[in-house]
Amino acid sequence: MREMRESAREYLEGKRRDPERYNIDGIVRDAWVNGNGSDEVWKAAVEKHHIRFMVGDWARITVEVEDGFTEHHYGPIENFRRPDGNFYRRNVARPYAAFLHPEYTRSHVVPLSELVAEIEDFEIVTEWSQVHEGGPQHNYGVYQCIGRHGSYPPPATVMAVHKVSGRRKRFCDDCNTSEQRAGLAHEALMYQRNAKQAILELRADPTLITGPASTDTWDKSPAEQYREWADVFPWLVPRPAAELYAQWKEARSAAAAA
Repeated sequence: MREMRESAREYLEGKRRDPERYNIDGIVRDAWVNGNGSDEVWKAAVEKHHIRFMVGDWARITVEVEDGFTEHHYGPIENFRRPDGNFYRRNVARPYAAFLHPEYTRSHVVPLSELVAEIEDFEIVTEWSQVHEGGPQHNYGVYQCIGRHGSYPPPATVMAVHKVSGRRKRFCDDCNTSEQRAGLAHEALMYQRNAKQAILELRADPTLITGPASTDTWDKSPAEQYREWADVFPWLVPRPAAELYAQWKEARSAAAAA
């Protein structure tokens, strides 16, 4: 049995998977003891016994708040809970729920089926030319890591892109952590909270975003203010208003080209 466990670990490491995130005994049982050890049986056993969440993993929860808004909050898993919210008396292979304490909301017990691994909300770019595209001229076109460093941070090696908002930050390998990435998502959350009034107004009347421009060169009309805001925070614009704004811009471009 010991040799089988070692073989399973070597198999996972060969596939660049962390053996600690798998139930090794379960893989051995399903693939070799009860199975024939074929590639298909191995793959099925590996997927079945993958441990999706562990204590310490960062996860995202979705919280419903007033006025029909939803917020994404991030935090590390502190422990696992039973369906009634109580603790397990022993370790279990497939816990029902996890307890998290995100920074910007109250503690939550969330079923694992409703959790999203933090990393799934980000695109991680590692190609040097893409990470440093348009880099600062004063630094030879190289962006520096904005993680936890002193006066002389090293060059960035990765760019984390928050998929929902498109916001991005560049880190070195050591600073590309769940906590740092969650901070990027929390920035997007703060922008959402600060823009609630504009969002509610455009929900009620999407045509506000296509209103006329001001005739006063020293003052902008409400529509112009909405449009400027939408250009900076496109992910916050309610869909009907965003569609109207896109049509408005197309019409303006067509008129200018005529």
